[in-house]
Amino acid sequence: MKRDLYLIEGLSMKIFHLVLLIMVLSISTCGSVQETTILSNNTPSSSAAATQDPDPGTVQPLATLSNDHPSTSLMLDPGVILVSFQAEGPQRMSFDPKCKHCWLEPSIREITSPFQGSHAYGIPEKDECTFNISGSGIWTAQVSRMEMNPSLQPPVNLSGSGTAVSPAFYLEKGHYIFQREEAGEASPVYDLMFSNGSYLMDANNTYVQPGFGDVYDYSSPGKIRLFDIAESGTYYLSVYAKENPKPWNASINILAPAPVMGPGPAILKST
Repeated sequence: MKRDLYLIEGLSMKIFHLVLLIMVLSISTCGSVQETTILSNNTPSSSAAATQDPDPGTVQPLATLSNDHPSTSLMLDPGVILVSFQAEGPQRMSFDPKCKHCWLEPSIREITSPFQGSHAYGIPEKDECTFNISGSGIWTAQVSRMEMNPSLQPPVNLSGSGTAVSPAFYLEKGHYIFQREEAGEASPVYDLMFSNGSYLMDANNTYVQPGFGDVYDYSSPGKIRLFDIAESGTYYLSVYAKENPKPWNASINILAPAPVMGPGPAILKST
């Protein structure tokens, strides 16, 4: 009789896992037929200063930088500041923003061919900030305020190339699936951010969830991560690539509730 119970419990667990897998695949398939938001990565066509289309959700630049004018200081109100940059050829670019009252993360980007990308920085309070950029080639950059006017809702399908910041999107409180097309070292790092520029927090607001947990583990072959949104609101995705340009695709879908399992097959008593 115990053996019969173990067999039945094992069968029930297999059925549950099969149903969950079908749900994930179905949601992913449904999401793929939705319109994909392509992050612009047009590149300058000449060595002259090029006029770029504004990034989604931005206003007129607060400042314009270049290899001839690599630094600027600005008094900024709280919000998210977007630094859009254009490299006209292979080079290494260094971004070193500094504020008087908050810390902003510096970074280095390896660029292998003409490329257009962007970084986002959260400014928690009114502050005076200096943006320093250096590169080994010809480049231009614009410092702008990122406006949080979410035009996207799940399923959110994003496509881009290299380091970039997505348009803002709206997520309701609930459970979600994040899916990437690339895996292992081919994958960039994905960070889901609040509209104020801070990282996604857990439901109890006790720890930061950068990159959906082990997405930072480049050796991971997985392409799907489950995560929770504890607070409905506006979010955006920051993407950091080791190589620029390099195509990537990602999506965010609502995780449907698991079906209620029935009582299972009847247990026959041994005589």
